[in-house]
Amino acid sequence: MIKMAQLEDIRKMYFMEDLSIREISRRTGIHRDTISKYLSTDEPMPPKYQLTQERNHPVLGPYIPMIKQILEEDKSRHRKQRHTGTKIFKVLKEAGYTGGYSTLTDYLRKEHRKQREAFLPLEFDLGTYAEVDWTDAYFYLKGKETLAHIFVMKLRGSGGFYVRAYPFEKQEAFFDGHIRCFEFMNGVPYRITYDNLKTAVKKVLQGSNREEQEQFIALRTHYLYESSFCRPARGNEKGGVENAGKEAVRKFFVPYPDVDSFEELNEYLHLECVKLLEQNPKWEAEKAALRPLPKTRFNGARYKEAKVNRYAMVQLETNRYSVPTAYVGERVTLKITAGQVEIIYRNSILAQHPRLYGRNQDNIILDHYLELLLQKSRALGNTKVYKPQTLASVYEEYRRGLIARHPKGNREFVKILMLLREYPSKLLTEALELALVYNLYSYDGVLNIIGQLIVASPKITPLNKEKYQNIPDVKVNPPSLDKYSILMTGGVNSWL
Repeated sequence: MIKMAQLEDIRKMYFMEDLSIREISRRTGIHRDTISKYLSTDEPMPPKYQLTQERNHPVLGPYIPMIKQILEEDKSRHRKQRHTGTKIFKVLKEAGYTGGYSTLTDYLRKEHRKQREAFLPLEFDLGTYAEVDWTDAYFYLKGKETLAHIFVMKLRGSGGFYVRAYPFEKQEAFFDGHIRCFEFMNGVPYRITYDNLKTAVKKVLQGSNREEQEQFIALRTHYLYESSFCRPARGNEKGGVENAGKEAVRKFFVPYPDVDSFEELNEYLHLECVKLLEQNPKWEAEKAALRPLPKTRFNGARYKEAKVNRYAMVQLETNRYSVPTAYVGERVTLKITAGQVEIIYRNSILAQHPRLYGRNQDNIILDHYLELLLQKSRALGNTKVYKPQTLASVYEEYRRGLIARHPKGNREFVKILMLLREYPSKLLTEALELALVYNLYSYDGVLNIIGQLIVASPKITPLNKEKYQNIPDVKVNPPSLDKYSILMTGGVNSWL
C-alpha cells in the first residue's frame, strides 16, 4: 500500500514536474497501474492506518528544546546564578535522559560558541509563500463576552491576509480555515509555513524533521503545496502572520463586535478583510500568481462512531444530537466539521445538526420523535422534545384549545405536527389561525382548511409575450344576455 507521503511525491511529479507515469514508475518502483489509480482520483485520501516501526533518534535530541529553554531563561538571570553543565545534566536526568554527561557538554560547548543570531530582511515572490497561525480575540456573542480563536493566513508577497473565527482550534477548524482561505483567494500558495501545531505535527523530530498527521498530509496532497515548520519556540520565523494576527485583532475587534452567532461574526470579518485588501496594490497580482484550486473541495471532516441511546440521541464530546427514534440502539457514523454534525447510518443521512459549541447541550429535532409521541401523547406537555417557543405562538394556543375540547387532544395535535412533513410551515400556520377563527378543533378540520387554501390560491404563471411573439392577440366578445331578460318577466312561452 502506498503511504501518504509517497502519494504526495507521485502527484507532484505528475502534476508539477510533468513526468510520465512510466517515468514515475521507473523512479519509484511502483507499478504503473497503481500510479494511474491514485492519479485518477480527484480527492486523494490517506491510506488506512498501518503500524510502522518508529525511527531511532539521538538520545539527546528530545531534550534539546528543554536545554534551549534553560539557556534562554538564564539570559535574564544574574551571571552567578545561571545553570552550569552539571545542573542542566541533573535536570535532564530527572526528566528521563539516559545519555552521558560528555554528550551534553559537547552540545553546550557548540551552543556557547554561536554568535548572537542575526536576521536578514526578506522578500518573497508573489504567490509563492504564505504563513498560517492562530490568535485569540474576545467579542460579544448574544451580549456575552466570548473568546474566538482566529485562523490567519497571510501571503507574504503582498502582505494581504484573510481570517476566520472558530470556537476552538480543533483539526476540523484547522482544515476549514485552509479551505475557506484558499477559496477566498481562488488559489493556493506554493509553500506554507506553520508553527508546530498538534493538528499538523504528531511529533517534533531532530532538526527540521517532523512526524506529520496523516490527515494533514492528505490536505497538503490535495492542494499540492509544500509545507515547512518553525523551530520550537521560534515564532519569529513566521513573524509576518503573527503581525497580521495582531493587526486583525486591533482593527476588527476594537471595539468588540456584537453578534448573534459565529456565522455572523465571520460575515463581518469577511467584509472587513475585503475592505482592507482593496487598499493593497499587490493583492490582485498575488492572487493571479497562486496555483489554481483543485476541481473538488477537500473533505476536512472528522469521522467518529457512536451508538444511539434510548433517548434517540448520539453524544459528541459533551453534547447530544437527536436522530429518528426508529434507530435507537444502532451504531452510526458522525461526520464532524467545524459548523455541522451529520449522522450517517449505512450510507444514509439520518440527521444534520449545527455544531454545538458549549457543554452539556442538546440539539433536538421535534420531527424525530413524532411517531413516539403518537404512542405517548400524554407526555407532550412535559417532554423537552416539544418546545413551544420554537414554533409560531398559534401552535401552542391551538394545542390548549384541543386539550380543552378533545379527550385525546395531544394526539390530535401530534398528527397536525406531522402535516409539516407534507406542507410548508407557513401554510400550516395559516390553517391553524383560520381554525381558531372558525372554532374548529380537529386534525381533519385543519387538513380540510389546508385543502381549501391550496385550491383557493392556484399558482398561475403569465405567458412571456417576448418568448411567444407569434401568438396573435385574440379578443373574445362577451355574449349578449338580452335574450334571458324575458325570463325575469315570466314570458317563457314567447321566448321559445
